[in-house]
Amino acid sequence: MPPVLTQLNNLKVLEPPDIEWMAQTGTHQELSAGTVLIQEGQPSDSIYFILEGTVTVLISQQNSDSNQEIARCSQGEVIGEMSFIDKRLPSATVKTVEPSLILALSKRQLQLKMERDPDFGARLYQELTAILSSRLRSLSKLLAQNKIVPGQALRKVLFLFAILNDNDIDWMVTRGRKENAPTGTVLIQQDQPVEALYFLLQGNLAVIFSMMVDGQPVDKELARRASGEIVGEMSFVEAGNASASIKCAENSLVLAIPQQLLREKIQRDRGFAIRFYRAISLVLIDRLREGLIQRGFGQKSYSQDQQLADDIEYEDEIPLDVLEATLLAGTRFKWMMNRLQGN
Repeated sequence: MPPVLTQLNNLKVLEPPDIEWMAQTGTHQELSAGTVLIQEGQPSDSIYFILEGTVTVLISQQNSDSNQEIARCSQGEVIGEMSFIDKRLPSATVKTVEPSLILALSKRQLQLKMERDPDFGARLYQELTAILSSRLRSLSKLLAQNKIVPGQALRKVLFLFAILNDNDIDWMVTRGRKENAPTGTVLIQQDQPVEALYFLLQGNLAVIFSMMVDGQPVDKELARRASGEIVGEMSFVEAGNASASIKCAENSLVLAIPQQLLREKIQRDRGFAIRFYRAISLVLIDRLREGLIQRGFGQKSYSQDQQLADDIEYEDEIPLDVLEATLLAGTRFKWMMNRLQGN
């Protein structure tokens, strides 16, 4: 059997000692075709790394008893990471399509390792965040090609400020740049490097995806971002070019955190790194779930005017630990606004 280090060589952030620990701590499972690893809506106590073979990812469809395959994952890929990060029930079923070798890592063991070794925790969250960002890019492109426009998004700053502490936010206010951006200003250009992470303090931003249709370039507005939103996070975690353009739909005020400053802060302060990457991963998971719901997947999504059932966990619920901190997050955002405006 090839060494795990070779089988997981597509992991870009975790270091060889990290992967060696995972190989020694985890359980190697040889599974036959058709074995269910994760069941949608049922608790899962592990995160899985595919060493050999292929699995299919299936998700329920609204108003239907059938499941739809949304992806296939093969050697080197990770599954079960979303429920590990946001501590919710799995939103998809995962089963093998051929004999496969899987490395299963207990979520509890991972959590204990992260608490004992903050550097490992920061690297793991950074790795998982990059994986989520890549998956969101694929879904966003699919939504654009199918002319599906996402609905109004939750203010993502609540996820971020619910997890970051006061010192983290003070650092961002102190080191960031306050920028007045007139209508039409392009903050981020598709397929170009992104210089900063942006917090939208006031105004409205348009997310625009450019693609070729019948040989002609077409711009498609995917979404609007209102006060309290974050943009540029995907390019930051992937260290790649922008997947869409961000343009000011009206006069806007933003706080820009230069990428280089942010990377230096993450390297110096591993506690901040863990908090930052977990917060960004929650933002990405929320957008992934929202995109799947827009495509008609997930039977347990909440609709406006629908009466909530006490015994159902809805796909678009906010994680409980984050929900409990959103009041504090809102206070932190207002404090940041007042400080930047000199009040």
